[in-house]
Amino acid sequence: MAVTDDTGTAQTAITHLTHLTERLREHGLRVRVASRRPPEPAVVNPDTPALSENVHAAPEEGTWWFWWSWNEKIAPVAEADDAARRIRHVLTPAARSR
Repeated sequence: MAVTDDTGTAQTAITHLTHLTERLREHGLRVRVASRRPPEPAVVNPDTPALSENVHAAPEEGTWWFWWSWNEKIAPVAEADDAARRIRHVLTPAARSR
Protein backbone atom coordinates (compact mmCIF):
# COMPACT_ATOMS: atom_id res chain seq x y z
CA MET A 1 0.00 0.00 0.00
CA ALA A 2 1.40 3.35 -0.98
CA VAL A 3 0.45 6.38 1.09
CA THR A 4 2.07 9.74 0.54
CA ASP A 5 1.57 13.20 1.97
CA ASP A 6 0.90 14.53 -1.52
CA THR A 7 -1.95 17.07 -1.36
CA GLY A 8 -3.67 15.55 -4.40
CA THR A 9 -3.50 12.09 -2.88
CA ALA A 10 -4.89 13.34 0.43
CA GLN A 11 -7.75 15.13 -1.35
CA THR A 12 -8.56 12.00 -3.37
CA ALA A 13 -8.63 9.97 -0.15
CA ILE A 14 -11.00 12.49 1.44
CA THR A 15 -13.30 12.33 -1.58
CA HIS A 16 -13.47 8.52 -1.44
CA LEU A 17 -13.94 8.48 2.34
CA THR A 18 -16.73 11.05 2.12
CA HIS A 19 -18.59 8.76 -0.27
CA LEU A 20 -17.98 5.76 2.00
CA THR A 21 -19.17 7.74 5.03
CA GLU A 22 -22.50 8.35 3.31
CA ARG A 23 -22.88 4.62 2.60
CA LEU A 24 -21.91 3.68 6.17
CA ARG A 25 -24.51 6.03 7.63
CA GLU A 26 -27.14 4.48 5.34
CA HIS A 27 -26.18 1.13 6.92
CA GLY A 28 -26.88 2.56 10.39
CA LEU A 29 -23.28 3.09 11.48
CA ARG A 30 -21.84 6.21 13.08
CA VAL A 31 -18.76 7.79 11.63
CA ARG A 32 -16.37 10.19 13.36
CA VAL A 33 -13.86 11.90 11.15
CA ALA A 34 -10.73 13.23 12.81
CA SER A 35 -8.66 15.77 10.93
CA ARG A 36 -5.39 13.96 10.46
CA ARG A 37 -3.29 12.86 7.54
CA PRO A 38 -4.04 10.53 6.07
CA PRO A 39 -7.70 10.80 7.10
CA GLU A 40 -9.02 7.75 8.97
CA PRO A 41 -12.71 7.87 9.90
CA ALA A 42 -13.66 5.91 13.01
CA VAL A 43 -16.70 3.76 12.27
CA VAL A 44 -18.85 2.76 15.28
CA ASN A 45 -21.80 0.40 15.65
CA PRO A 46 -24.26 2.55 17.66
CA ASP A 47 -25.93 -0.59 19.07
CA THR A 48 -22.57 -1.86 20.38
CA PRO A 49 -20.23 1.14 20.72
CA ALA A 50 -17.33 -1.09 21.78
CA LEU A 51 -17.31 -2.33 18.19
CA SER A 52 -15.47 0.29 16.20
CA GLU A 53 -12.80 0.41 13.56
CA ASN A 54 -10.74 3.00 11.70
CA VAL A 55 -10.65 2.77 7.93
CA HIS A 56 -8.71 4.65 5.31
CA ALA A 57 -8.44 4.99 1.53
CA ALA A 58 -5.19 4.64 -0.36
CA PRO A 59 -3.95 3.55 -3.76
CA GLU A 60 -2.08 0.37 -4.50
CA GLU A 61 -0.65 -0.26 -7.94
CA GLY A 62 -2.92 2.32 -9.55
CA THR A 63 -6.18 1.23 -7.89
CA TRP A 64 -7.74 3.02 -4.92
CA TRP A 65 -8.94 0.79 -2.06
CA PHE A 66 -10.63 1.11 1.31
CA TRP A 67 -8.41 -0.44 3.99
CA TRP A 68 -8.82 -1.74 7.54
CA SER A 69 -6.54 -0.26 10.19
CA TRP A 70 -4.41 -3.42 10.04
CA ASN A 71 -3.72 -2.69 6.32
CA GLU A 72 -5.94 -5.36 4.83
CA LYS A 73 -8.06 -4.38 1.84
CA ILE A 74 -11.81 -4.02 2.36
CA ALA A 75 -12.92 -3.27 -1.21
CA PRO A 76 -12.03 -1.04 -4.15
CA VAL A 77 -13.36 2.51 -3.73
CA ALA A 78 -15.63 1.94 -6.74
CA GLU A 79 -17.49 -0.58 -4.56
CA ALA A 80 -18.36 1.69 -1.61
CA ASP A 81 -21.68 -0.11 -0.97
CA ASP A 82 -19.89 -3.45 -0.74
CA ALA A 83 -17.28 -1.91 1.56
CA ALA A 84 -20.03 -0.52 3.82
CA ARG A 85 -21.70 -3.96 4.01
CA ARG A 86 -18.40 -5.62 4.91
CA ILE A 87 -17.66 -3.04 7.59
CA ARG A 88 -21.19 -3.42 9.01
CA HIS A 89 -20.71 -7.20 9.05
CA VAL A 90 -17.44 -6.93 11.00
CA LEU A 91 -18.97 -4.46 13.47
CA THR A 92 -22.02 -6.64 14.17
CA PRO A 93 -21.85 -8.97 17.20
CA ALA A 94 -21.79 -12.66 16.27
CA ALA A 95 -24.96 -13.38 18.25
CA ARG A 96 -27.02 -10.96 16.12
CA SER A 97 -28.36 -11.46 12.65
CA ARG A 98 -26.04 -9.98 10.06
